[in-house]
Amino acid sequence: MYKSIKIVSLLVVFLSFLSCDSDNDSAQNNTLSSGYTYVREAAPGVITFINTSENADTYVWDFGDGTTSIIKDPVKTYTQTGEYVVNLTAKNNKTGEVKSYSSTISIFVFQGGLVSNGNFESGTSPWTFGVTNAIAPSLLVSQGGNTYFSINVAAAGNPFDVNLSHVGINMIQGKTYRLTFDAWSNVNRTMIVGIGLSGNPFTNQSVTRNLTTSVQSFSIDLVANFTNTNSRVIFDMGAAIGRVNIDNVTLNEIP
Repeated sequence: MYKSIKIVSLLVVFLSFLSCDSDNDSAQNNTLSSGYTYVREAAPGVITFINTSENADTYVWDFGDGTTSIIKDPVKTYTQTGEYVVNLTAKNNKTGEVKSYSSTISIFVFQGGLVSNGNFESGTSPWTFGVTNAIAPSLLVSQGGNTYFSINVAAAGNPFDVNLSHVGINMIQGKTYRLTFDAWSNVNRTMIVGIGLSGNPFTNQSVTRNLTTSVQSFSIDLVANFTNTNSRVIFDMGAAIGRVNIDNVTLNEIP
């Protein structure tokens, strides 16, 4: 009889011990945490946030640009280049506990000014050969997450024989326009760049620039000697052989 009582007592103690461990595990598993990771999408400035918070019921995001969200996994589009401190506040509604997590995200949003798709990330449009012919998608190279225009000039001729243009830009005579772009080649060679009309008499303001095998960033101020709502940016590459690569083209009117 006494032996049976001892066995039952030990069993009760053992079960109580298991219960305590279970309660401790449950308490640990219900600990609130706040956190996130993120993915940069192909579209410029678009970030998909992945919420990694645990034991939270509600969320408040502060994206660092004056906008917020209460969606668990929001998709955010930034419109300006900059450094943004993104804060996520997670709350457990049952306990009232609140935890926050923040980190800094670097955003680069290409802005071409009067030029559309100057970084070629959206395909070939509105870029043309001459003023009317669409350029082939095969002339766009994607490398390391970046896309740029690339063409191999196999035979030298007239500069305008191989021409890349961006038409449809409104320019006014006497105004100064700043043309910027990145360019490089597989050989040392020259290229004519500028602004001008998209039809007869093809009036333009242009300069010659030297290309090397290293990427160079160019900035050129040009005063328009014409007025036309269908003006263009000009890259004439036909005067020398070699592969020409162009990227990040912008055009802005200088006040």
